[in-house]
Amino acid sequence: MSVFAASETDHIELSEQEKQQVARRARRDLIRIFMCQVLAAAAVAGLFGLFSGLGSAVSALLGAACYLAPNAVFVMRLMLETFRPQGSGVRTFLVGNGLKVLVAIGLLWILADQGAGRLDWFAALMGLVAALKGYWPGLLFSGGRLVR
Repeated sequence: MSVFAASETDHIELSEQEKQQVARRARRDLIRIFMCQVLAAAAVAGLFGLFSGLGSAVSALLGAACYLAPNAVFVMRLMLETFRPQGSGVRTFLVGNGLKVLVAIGLLWILADQGAGRLDWFAALMGLVAALKGYWPGLLFSGGRLVR
């Protein structure tokens, strides 16, 4: 038997209740992932504050905010799309993600320009990395799944 049997490529129709259930789960997962990113950034900022002082903690928070702010808008946009009957499309995701990256780069540029002498760059970059990869601790502590 072929791996790609006809029954596996047939179009699957979801009931209205199943569509709503998938949309609710998507909204919950979006919020959970974003909250993991926020918590990871806050933890890194707290560690910098504990070991390097308030200036480093603020730098870590500013670095994280350069990603978290546009990501929050992107998450809200995706959540709003889940209320549409047809759901979110690939175009919404790709365009939104591209805009998020461009805005994050712009915010980092502004941060570099405005905080040139006062910014702890190592802390800012670690805050940015924590925000970017903050979903990994969520996956680690949930056994590889953010949903239960």
